[in-house]
Amino acid sequence: MTDDLWIRGALIVDGTGSAAYEGDITVSEGRIRSVGEPSGRPARRVVEAEGLVVSPGFIDLHTHSDFTLPRYPRAHSMVRQGVTTQLTGNCGFSPFPVNREHQDLLEEYVGFLDAGLPWGSWHTAEEYLDLLEALPLSSNVAVQVGHGSVRIATMGFDGSKPDESQLARMQDDVRDAMRAGAFGMSSGLTYAPASAASTDELIALASVVAEEGGFYSTHIRSEATTVVEAVAEALQIGLAAGLPVQISHHKIMGKDNWPKVSDTLALIDAALDAGQDVALDQYPYTAGSTGLAVVLPRWALEGGVAAMQARLSHPEERARIRETIAAQGPADLLRGLRVFEPDTIVIAETPPGPFAKYVGWKLSDVAIDRRQAAVDTALDMLHAAGGDVLTIVHGQSEENLRRIMRHPETAIASDGWTLSPEAGGRPHPRSYGTFARVLGEYVREEHVLDLPEAIRKMTSLPARRLGLSDRGLLKPGYAADLVLFDPNRVIDNATFDTPHRFSAGVELVVVNGKVVIDGGEDTGAVAGRVLRHRKGGAA
Repeated sequence: MTDDLWIRGALIVDGTGSAAYEGDITVSEGRIRSVGEPSGRPARRVVEAEGLVVSPGFIDLHTHSDFTLPRYPRAHSMVRQGVTTQLTGNCGFSPFPVNREHQDLLEEYVGFLDAGLPWGSWHTAEEYLDLLEALPLSSNVAVQVGHGSVRIATMGFDGSKPDESQLARMQDDVRDAMRAGAFGMSSGLTYAPASAASTDELIALASVVAEEGGFYSTHIRSEATTVVEAVAEALQIGLAAGLPVQISHHKIMGKDNWPKVSDTLALIDAALDAGQDVALDQYPYTAGSTGLAVVLPRWALEGGVAAMQARLSHPEERARIRETIAAQGPADLLRGLRVFEPDTIVIAETPPGPFAKYVGWKLSDVAIDRRQAAVDTALDMLHAAGGDVLTIVHGQSEENLRRIMRHPETAIASDGWTLSPEAGGRPHPRSYGTFARVLGEYVREEHVLDLPEAIRKMTSLPARRLGLSDRGLLKPGYAADLVLFDPNRVIDNATFDTPHRFSAGVELVVVNGKVVIDGGEDTGAVAGRVLRHRKGGAA
């Protein structure tokens, strides 16, 4: 017999965290046939890999690509840095379920993430997954159901407590999504209207996820002033509902809050010591990205975009919004910083209109140019854009980043999107650079992690969270998702000023046995699969 691919003489980093060793990898019929020893039989293609590292394909546990894959199914920004599997539906945002009565509100809710989804083509998780399966995917895709989307389908932008029938309907929507193949439920508890949810509501919905064998991932209620309490709530939900917890993009925002990382990690370690299944993920940047609408108090968003715009146009309501922002600062304004800091907020994307020319500017500089207070600039921008303004927000500690990265339960994840250079705007560079940045800066240059541990955090650790029994390791019989890269050259090229730049040093990417990146270039191979969770294991 003849193998499809023989990678010869590579440095094998198998995903377990064990030391690297030289050897060969062979692939046949979409699966890894052998690891380590010479093949012993011919192959249709032989890759001489001396001086290169071969590892399992990278699994990105935190993406928002469900809103961009229909437009960019080749996933260039992801696969060219070695990502072979993406988990979507994070931070409480998913494109389903869709209730026709509230569809416009859902579209508004996810607007800052949306790259032009063909809304109306689906309503359920099953229908959305069918749409994905019809795309020419280059990476594998797994989904979660977003709590915020579930809440909107039942309650719109109503910030009140659900009654018994509303909660039952929400549970039914979560159950339907899980049975269609979702791996878990996510929450985004800084985003209205999801931020109105009580802990009890989340436990009730997470309990349905637990019944279906899924997990709960969470963008916690605060990543700053009350971050310790927010982590405690996430752990409480996991314990009460009886399911694993994934704390998304763990970080501490605001200099005064940075020391709290000791408390959050201590809480997580205590939970682990007590036997709770909890893990974290992290992107390797000290700036994040979110919609500018999070500066608004929750009540200002009730009723959707039209209601928000009406409030911003009404002098008394606008004054009340300004006073609320001044009183609470961005904790609830940017959900955690205690003072409004326009110097830390950069405009990344906004629709065509009077503010489009300010993409790439600091909010403070926009305010100077417009000769007005920064808070008024923010409110005017949100009014003009219908709330659809994406920002980059600086305010994290490099020391904390490294400390969180070293934690054994921290996976590397981008919090990015599948993009392509024609997308435009100035999105966060993490969509193009997360994994290459860790390998280049934090492994090779700064020695924060050694190479086997970094690869474990990109492969077997996230595979364990997803329950993928045949991905995340280099083992015979596993799916042939592979990355071949130059450890001396791999690095991110994307920056905050020029984010649409591919990473360097990734030579070959294999998805389900097919080469999708060869010599750093897209081969056009349609190799990706939609992975569907099934109780007891993924399909």
